[in-house]
Amino acid sequence: MNKAKSIRSDIMEIIFKVDDIQLLKSMFQEVEKTLQTSIVKPLPSFMQAVKPIRTNVTLDQIKAEQNFKPVSYQTFRKKANEIEWEQDLEELLGALTK
Repeated sequence: MNKAKSIRSDIMEIIFKVDDIQLLKSMFQEVEKTLQTSIVKPLPSFMQAVKPIRTNVTLDQIKAEQNFKPVSYQTFRKKANEIEWEQDLEELLGALTK
C-alpha cells in the first residue's frame, strides 16, 4: 500500500471511532478548509489578463476607458495598401487549405 493510501486509511479509522456529531462537524470543516486552501492551483499566465464581466456598463463607457478612436475605411484601406507582402495572395490563401 502506498503512503497516501496508508495515511488515508489511518484517518478513516480515527474518524470511524468518533461518535460526537459536533466533533465530526468540526473535523469536517477543518478538513474542507484545508483542502480548499491547498488545492488552489496557480492560474495560467493568460488567465491573469481575464477580468470578470461587469454589469450595467455602456458601450460609451467602454470606449472611453479603452481610448477608442474610430478609423475610417479610407484610412484603413490606405494602411492596408502600404503593407508589402512577401508572398502573393494566392500563396497565402493556398496555405490556409493545407
